[in-house]
Amino acid sequence: MTQSLSKFVKELQAIVGEENATDDQAICASYSRDQHWHFVPAKNPAYIVRPANKEEVRRVLTFANNEKIPVIPYSTGINVRGLTIPVHERSILLDLSRMNRIVEINPEMKTATVEPGVTFGMLLEKTKKYKLRPAFPDAPLTASVLANYYLRGIYQTSAVDGHDHTLSYEMVLPNGETIKTGSRSLSEMPYFRYGVGPDFTGVFCAHPGTCGVVTELTAKLYRLYDNRKEYFVGFDDAGTPRKIIYNLMHDELAASIRLVDNQSWLKGICGTFDYPYEKLPKFVLCVLVEGVDGIFEAKDKLVQEYITESGGTVLEFPEEFKRTFEEESLGGAEKSCMVFGLRGNYHCIGLYGPLTLAAKYYEVHEKTALEVGIPQDHIHFYINPIYSFHGQLCYFELDIFYDGGDLGFGEKLRNYNEKQFHRLLDLGIYGWFRPYAGIIGPTADRIGYLADVWKKYLRILDPNEIMNRGKLF
Repeated sequence: MTQSLSKFVKELQAIVGEENATDDQAICASYSRDQHWHFVPAKNPAYIVRPANKEEVRRVLTFANNEKIPVIPYSTGINVRGLTIPVHERSILLDLSRMNRIVEINPEMKTATVEPGVTFGMLLEKTKKYKLRPAFPDAPLTASVLANYYLRGIYQTSAVDGHDHTLSYEMVLPNGETIKTGSRSLSEMPYFRYGVGPDFTGVFCAHPGTCGVVTELTAKLYRLYDNRKEYFVGFDDAGTPRKIIYNLMHDELAASIRLVDNQSWLKGICGTFDYPYEKLPKFVLCVLVEGVDGIFEAKDKLVQEYITESGGTVLEFPEEFKRTFEEESLGGAEKSCMVFGLRGNYHCIGLYGPLTLAAKYYEVHEKTALEVGIPQDHIHFYINPIYSFHGQLCYFELDIFYDGGDLGFGEKLRNYNEKQFHRLLDLGIYGWFRPYAGIIGPTADRIGYLADVWKKYLRILDPNEIMNRGKLF
């Protein structure tokens, strides 16, 4: 180390201002843990640095790179996977929440360009006046748009939106250079994902903070329709609804489709526990139809026919549920169980796979949870099919809701993960929805030389290994 700790703070304060860089332990402790604390131990960063713009980001990264200080980017602080908890000593927590400009809403291009601190609530307010919306995840309105899109963590959105919503972005590398992906690499038009050469936008996604710091991102916006109708259909198992889900997706009829158990997600959406959920069928298929005049009516007619053919039970829910189902699917107030709460804490394994394996994913989820001593009524399940339906792509969530104050339950969850990661890989999945604690090790062992290529790629971009050290390899 070439300088004292106090000297480091002064250097950082010279870049971002005295009030925006600190090593105060009380402040650092507030960044030391998140909801994934049963799997990622709490650890204080050494410094909190809050840049206001991309030039300050560049200068902080250059300084950290020269001094070989680890850097962890952090957007708005809605963290549930331990991705911003330090692994190494002397880490800088780079809090980007001051960078909260909506750079552009372009209704003609159907795009939004944002900085890391822009939340879904902020963006929704700006876009809805154009009858547009962002792809909206099951996450609080205070979650970062940029972080979710860059993570490729938009996972439970409206089925009609598809999977990848990012068009292009700017990223500052540890050496101070700025990379622009997609069409913005050739011009100031950030509206097309595939620019010169490979799909660099995709290459940088899904391993957050390990290459550099994304300071600006352009994402797709989607149309808001006035015509909407909701259906709720009950089933006694996870396999029977497969046919109706396939038909709705194949014919592109529904804006949102979610197969959920009769407790967790429904309780959060309804906004109340005062409802006889236990009297519902074990699984509930939630379907939202929308569209312009004429097309909407034709879609709705076909949806009703498929519901009749499915053999499921058509259910009636409170009007509040219908409204909040629309809002959660298409942008609005978040009331999901992750936020509303069910036993206090939430754990899930999120993965992508084909609809054909839906019943087996639930079976192995239930089997593993019971084996490690997790009670049946703590075990929950969720499916969100995703357009376009090549490979019958679905997002699956294997959920467990529990009391985080029960330290013994934390040990059960760790045992559950240890078994479940391997069992899911053996069963077959497309991939994990983001690189949270514990999954990269057993997964890297199975992807062969690709793991070596990935590691070499990271070393080229970050030879001093300062970026989010320890979160992947």
